[in-house]
Amino acid sequence: MGRHDAPAPLPAAEDGRTSDIGQASPRPSGQSFELELQAFTRQLAACGPDTSATRSDRLDLIQVELDLQNRELREAHAASERERRKYLTLFERLPLPAAVLDRGGVVREANEAAAAVFGFATTEQLCNRSVYRMLDETARSRLHAYLAAPPSGTEEGPATAIPVHVGRPRDGVYLSYDAHLARLPACSEEDGRVHMLLVERHSDDRQEHERHCHQMLSESTSTLIHAFDLTGNLIFANRAASAYLDGAETLSVEQRRAFDGLLGSRALDIEVLIAGKPTSNQGRHATAPDDRRSFLIQKFPLRDDSGKIVAVGGTSTDVSTLMAGHSDLHAAFSLANDLANRDPLTGLANRPGFLERLRDALSRLDPMGKGLALGFLDIDAFKDINDGMGHEVGDAILSAFARRLEDIMGERACLGRFGGDEFLFFIADSTPEEAERLLQRTLGDIRSPYEVAGTRVLLTCSAGLSHYPRDAERAEDLLRAADMALYSAKSNGRDRISHFKESLRFTSERRLRVFSALRKALCEDSFRLVFQPKFDISDRRRIIGAEALLRWHDPQLGDVSPAEFVPLAEANGLYNALDLRVLKLFARQQGDWVRRGLRVPVSVNISARSLQGTELVPSVLALLDYHEIPPELLLLEITETGLMNCTGEATRNLADLADAGVRISIDDFGTGYSSLAYLQKLHPSELKIDRSFIAHLDAGDGDGDGASERIVRAMLALAESLQLSTVAEGIETEEQLAWLVENGCEFGQGFLVSPGLEIAAFETLIGA
Repeated sequence: MGRHDAPAPLPAAEDGRTSDIGQASPRPSGQSFELELQAFTRQLAACGPDTSATRSDRLDLIQVELDLQNRELREAHAASERERRKYLTLFERLPLPAAVLDRGGVVREANEAAAAVFGFATTEQLCNRSVYRMLDETARSRLHAYLAAPPSGTEEGPATAIPVHVGRPRDGVYLSYDAHLARLPACSEEDGRVHMLLVERHSDDRQEHERHCHQMLSESTSTLIHAFDLTGNLIFANRAASAYLDGAETLSVEQRRAFDGLLGSRALDIEVLIAGKPTSNQGRHATAPDDRRSFLIQKFPLRDDSGKIVAVGGTSTDVSTLMAGHSDLHAAFSLANDLANRDPLTGLANRPGFLERLRDALSRLDPMGKGLALGFLDIDAFKDINDGMGHEVGDAILSAFARRLEDIMGERACLGRFGGDEFLFFIADSTPEEAERLLQRTLGDIRSPYEVAGTRVLLTCSAGLSHYPRDAERAEDLLRAADMALYSAKSNGRDRISHFKESLRFTSERRLRVFSALRKALCEDSFRLVFQPKFDISDRRRIIGAEALLRWHDPQLGDVSPAEFVPLAEANGLYNALDLRVLKLFARQQGDWVRRGLRVPVSVNISARSLQGTELVPSVLALLDYHEIPPELLLLEITETGLMNCTGEATRNLADLADAGVRISIDDFGTGYSSLAYLQKLHPSELKIDRSFIAHLDAGDGDGDGASERIVRAMLALAESLQLSTVAEGIETEEQLAWLVENGCEFGQGFLVSPGLEIAAFETLIGA
């Protein structure tokens, strides 16, 4: 684009005089040159007749006019420069390929993007070349028709778009574009020039082509291709897979289970979702009663653009034909399939292998027969064996246990190992009663001692039984029912057999809901303490302390009893978090009482498992120090049964707490095996006599010739000889209280005096 040079201003008048008019003030902002010049002319006319002064003023007028023109030229140049820069932005720096063509199709101007598309390093190399030589034949015809057409009147022709394929002269590559054409304004030698803007179509064409190829591959292959959503529903099946599914392309979670040997199990999907990696397995599927085929199943994650897994894809390859006539290959595949479905430690079927056999057995059952019994077994307290004797000994015991099961149950039962110390079995054509009799003999034989590394080990086992079709009709549901029955057996004392009952289903669902809410409650501090008074047996009005009882109210579940959530916490590794929560609540309240001058000894129950860690002692001491609580105002209660399971570390922790001044209380005394050795080591301050003994102290109760009375007298005598305080739990009647007073018990708790009280009510009771 050309550049305008501003003319030099004219010299001043010869006489050097400068009139008021020549020294006109600067033009007001926004006032045009014409208005300023008119004002100057009117001022000159007012000067009167033509005199020398008038002539001088006229020269000044000419000078002003030239100055104004000079200023106008400079502003026009600045506007032209702005237009040039706008042009550079809109054309030369446009990321889309753009070019200007003359009527003959010759490229007159182009931006860098256009040069790159046509295969040139610079715009200079592209300019003055015919665009026709770089387009396909169809595009040449359409472009020529547009360029040759005369514009409509004096206006520019209408914009249009034509598909073109651009060929790069150097590499022979053709790219697909839409060429958007628009005529430029006519101006002398550039009449008829056209602006061409290229918008790529190649990516759309390629995607459509790839989509078509993928569809052809998916529908033409004999390999089964399938995909499942995150909840386990089948969301895609190609033609080969759909043929095995009777034409279906989608299946629900329940429906897919019948095709686990064909499409892979839900467990395999979950493995992919958790690991985020591909996995594979072997499966067998009966396409007809006499045609059972083998499949190699591969699963892999499907991710979106952000990398998030959105589905589980898979392929299933029928290898039955491949193995036909190749005995070695068939044997290798059978071995691999057997190893994949067999537990390497015990040699029993693993969970997938057991479920496959269970499904097969269910499909072959006589509808008029006895049905099928399924058992779920768990070795009691096996963790203690593993921790105490080592995992190598634990593995040896599991193998010996599996052999003993095989010997007792024989060939009639199909056995499997679920994992860890849990085992499975099923007996076809069996009633629940027949299965229970066989299982009773099995548990009796299991109680025989094991000799392991010179050590005699005694085992007990808990078992749950379910029955088809009474309890469930699908393999997974039957297994779940047996698992619920097993949990019931373990909750009710272990070393026993429980049958599934429909009420257990509600219990299991409730347990899951409570456990889920418990984890949330521990994070949100949703607990509180109530305080049950401890009173002097001889004067029930004298309150000597309290026991802190944990309470939990959930917005959805309502009030949840400690008898329900404490065992769940212990069974699922939340006992330490729960104990720390109780201790923090205690310290907060006890610290408040101490600051107010109240001295109320408070007992706090803790789990024996928490004593085995390294966190409890420093946590307790830190809480006492922070809230300035004298150590003797805290009594840590641990059950007698818990003491029996304590390790050496737990015993040392209790001793350290006792040395720091914290008092130790043995709860539920009399319900364990023997605590005399621990009483000697730990030097507790208090024995709490379990409520089960106190309940039989009523006159005329007839509990076996006063057995409870003799036991309680013995415990009171033991405590007196060891100089320990005694607390009777669960006092509910005047007769029980009178008996305890008569026989020398010191303190008591129970509804006869008070249940657990909220803080305000307890403070009122003690007169705070």
